[in-house]
Amino acid sequence: MNPQKIVIAMPTEDEFMPSISRWGHEYVWTKKEVYFVHVIRKDVYVSDMGVDETLSKDEQKNMKQHALDFIKNKASEMMPLSVLKKAHFEVIIAKSPADRLAEYAKEINAGMIVIATRNKRGFAGLFLSSFADRILKLSPCDVLVLRPK
Repeated sequence: MNPQKIVIAMPTEDEFMPSISRWGHEYVWTKKEVYFVHVIRKDVYVSDMGVDETLSKDEQKNMKQHALDFIKNKASEMMPLSVLKKAHFEVIIAKSPADRLAEYAKEINAGMIVIATRNKRGFAGLFLSSFADRILKLSPCDVLVLRPK
């Protein structure tokens, strides 16, 4: 693990942004390398004709570009400019976003994954925290889970 490499799981929902932004502006970024990563869930379905993806290759390319533009824009609001100058941005399409994010962290030898959670409890939390729970189980490195205020 390389403690200088930090993977930030970039959400697309606005409710997660304040906790990442608050942390991003308070964290000491000296000698750190940040990777902003968004994983889009790839859905497949089985029909009489076989297994198909729900999006064509062109649709996937278009979706990846829109997501990349979005995370670059949001990252500029959440991190100091000095961090963004050296940042890496990645959009990945995978069947299991949590599994792929954990693999990505391992591939780059990351020291930490940062994720935001809704912090739901009880019955609601049973179904809404699966991404964070899965990352905690699969991560090859430390995981920082940011909760809302």
